[in-house]
Amino acid sequence: MEYKIGRSQATPVDNAISQACQTMTQAKFVWFTTTVAAFAETSQKMQARFPHSIVMGTTSIAAFSNEGIFHDTLEVLAIESGIECVGNVLEEADCCPLKYVERVQDAVRQLGTHRADDTICLTATNGLISCEESVLAVLNSVLRKEHIPVFGGTAGDRGLAEKTLVSLNGKVYDKASVFVLLRNLGGSIHLYRENIYKPICEPLTATKVDAFTRKVMAYDGRPASEMEAKMHGLTTSQMDRSFLDSNPVGRIIGKDMYIIANDDMDTDRQTMKYHARIYENDQIVMLQPDDYRQVNRETMQKIKQDVPRPSLSIMVNCLARTLLFESEGYADEFFRSMGTVLGNYIGWGGYGEQIYEQHFNQTMIAAVFE
Repeated sequence: MEYKIGRSQATPVDNAISQACQTMTQAKFVWFTTTVAAFAETSQKMQARFPHSIVMGTTSIAAFSNEGIFHDTLEVLAIESGIECVGNVLEEADCCPLKYVERVQDAVRQLGTHRADDTICLTATNGLISCEESVLAVLNSVLRKEHIPVFGGTAGDRGLAEKTLVSLNGKVYDKASVFVLLRNLGGSIHLYRENIYKPICEPLTATKVDAFTRKVMAYDGRPASEMEAKMHGLTTSQMDRSFLDSNPVGRIIGKDMYIIANDDMDTDRQTMKYHARIYENDQIVMLQPDDYRQVNRETMQKIKQDVPRPSLSIMVNCLARTLLFESEGYADEFFRSMGTVLGNYIGWGGYGEQIYEQHFNQTMIAAVFE
């Protein structure tokens, strides 16, 4: 695989693109991330610079790479060879992405031959409109039969939940999911997911829910907020913003656990609102922070064993994790140390992560190309 990675904090947009892309002449696939303010202009001008490429973009809290974390930065990846790729978009993601399922079918047909372990569907989905589960349902209605896993994340912003944007081939969307089928011609693609939270109780059963609005009214027949507080030895009045951000819940599916972030208590002070769906009869555990440095070391050891010489990696690191690591002075160290096992990589952070058929939060995921 031949590719180049560049970045720039220059202004205006023309200068940033010129600097970040100065060694890039042609590419099959171009990915970029930048700020919300610069995104629309950047999207149009990146497509003009790479008119024969698939150009995919997303807003993010920051740009991540093996050189660390960069704010207010344009980061660009241009893959010149070693891949096959096909891109498209699911529009109206907030209400009816199913209208565009034929675009997924067409993309699979255009991609043609692939193996189960050498292709992913890289996605970037608008945040703040609670659409991720609907998008995953549409994608997987086609991709599951093709053994193509979904891998991607929700777009981000500076952390204030103001606006998120994605783009494909110069067109900007605020209610969509852009996707690119990426086939690695040089080997397999390995997917990883890292949780830095641990359960503090046995699973509770979600007994009254409104999955569409991401609300849980009751666990084991008792008010959800009361049960969440009780598992932490607190009262509901003690569940302030800091607690909610630091103590998500975990959805148990088979042997796996997927993190779901607290949104807030509803106005009735009994219902809990979340940033991903919980369904009736789901098994839910309450979580608290684990020793994230040790977890990081274990993740890196696993990746190094599996893929000792990666060609390229793509990371999605949740906005909440990024804010946590920055508040504790660990962010730059984390992203640099991940480079020792991911090799050259690019990444973004937003309001959720998606892998296979699940949407979740407060997690790091990585796709590592052999």
